[in-house]
Amino acid sequence: MTRITNSDQVIAAIRAQLQRMAKRTKADATSKTAKPEAKSMSTRQMVDALAAIEGLSEEDFTRGFVRALLTEEFGESLANSPGFQSVIDRTANSIASDREVRAMLDNLRRGKA
Repeated sequence: MTRITNSDQVIAAIRAQLQRMAKRTKADATSKTAKPEAKSMSTRQMVDALAAIEGLSEEDFTRGFVRALLTEEFGESLANSPGFQSVIDRTANSIASDREVRAMLDNLRRGKA
C-alpha cells in the first residue's frame, strides 16, 4: 500500500488549483459576459505579478506561488507561523520533482494556462 504524506496532499491541492485556473482562463477567453470570481482574479493577479518580476528564478517563482496560494487558502496567521517557510520549501521541492505539476506551473507563468 502506498503511503500518502502531507506533501502529497499539498501537491494534489496545487495540481487541482492549477487545473481550475487553466479551465477558468479558457472559459474567460470564450465568454465575455461571465463575471470572474474574486478568488480566481486575485490568484491570477498574483501569478501575473510574480511572472512580471525580471530575473526571478523558476525556484523563486515556485516558492512565491506556493506561499501566496497557501496564504490565500489557510490565512495570514498560518503564513506568519515559524514553520511555514519549511512547508513552502518542502512543497516547492515536491513540485520540482513532479513533471506534470512543473509543466502546469511553467505554462501558468508564461500565460498559457
